[in-house]
Amino acid sequence: MANAQANEHKSYHWIREEVAKLDPYKDYAMIYRLTNTYGLSDFINNLMYSLTFPNFVVTPQGAQAVWREDGGKVRGKGCQRVEKTENNNTVWWYYGPTHPKTQKSVARINELHQYWEKQYPGNFSHNSDYVYTAAFSAVLMHRFRLRLGLSGISEKEKIANHLFWQEMCKYFKAAGPDGKVNVDLYDFPKDFDGCIKYCEEFENTPKEGTEQGHLIAIGIYEQFAFRYFPPMLRWFGYAMPVALSLPTTLATHKVKPVNPVLKAFIVWLVGMFFWISAFLADPKVSFTEEIEGLSREERTEREKHLASIDKQYAPYFTKKHVNDWAGATCPYHQAMTRGVDGSTAKYGEVPLS
Repeated sequence: MANAQANEHKSYHWIREEVAKLDPYKDYAMIYRLTNTYGLSDFINNLMYSLTFPNFVVTPQGAQAVWREDGGKVRGKGCQRVEKTENNNTVWWYYGPTHPKTQKSVARINELHQYWEKQYPGNFSHNSDYVYTAAFSAVLMHRFRLRLGLSGISEKEKIANHLFWQEMCKYFKAAGPDGKVNVDLYDFPKDFDGCIKYCEEFENTPKEGTEQGHLIAIGIYEQFAFRYFPPMLRWFGYAMPVALSLPTTLATHKVKPVNPVLKAFIVWLVGMFFWISAFLADPKVSFTEEIEGLSREERTEREKHLASIDKQYAPYFTKKHVNDWAGATCPYHQAMTRGVDGSTAKYGEVPLS
């Protein structure tokens, strides 16, 4: 009741007013919460996931650990994978790096990495993969807004974003020579501009690309389109994240860019959405609070809905893309035709509680 009453008294643009009062060096976690967890939706989160995650699997070790042999959850449980990523991210963004909920979430990811490190020795030992992911996350919305033709984030937000992800890096671990995921990360950039430079250097370093990376990228783009667009418009749903993705990532994954005219329209459309949103009243409740406020029945219904979409998506993707790129000779394409879409398919399920 108290929270409801407090929300009712929030002003039209209360978020920017609160941020203006805060010190980015001391209150970086609160600034990050205010600027990253309000105004979200499943659609926006899925779109951002689809134009973000392919960047993290441009290396052979990253692609292999995610696609594996049968497509993993990218193909078998695409929506549920987005949901778990979304849940983890919004917990970090809302509660901040030092909160027990965030640290429990990160510890769980380290456990997952430990499991998969045993299956793919050495794949989780690359410090640069982790640092790039964190640096990319720190500059994500700034670079994204600039690509849309909008202004970047404020100097205060830049400081807060950098400090937030610098702190987050203290809790993620890489694998050591003994295969144990317990090695501290190092070389995270010293400031926001350093994060941009780190990302640009990583992205502009030539990479050969892999069949697995290609399949992950188009699998993620297709999942977004399949979830939110009717059959006749899925071509447009697929084009949205492709048009908004980094050219270097598309080139590495051998994904055909969108027609320049269509790309310009999508950039304008999404940019207009963000521009108009700035003039609307700030949301009074964060996305994290909305999800945590769901009843057990609502959560169960949500899970069933996502599972039903995934059940249809896996065979849809297989039929559409089994012969892509090197499909005739690629073992990862061919694995999609060997019955792995049956009712007993586990898609790389991890035997952890």
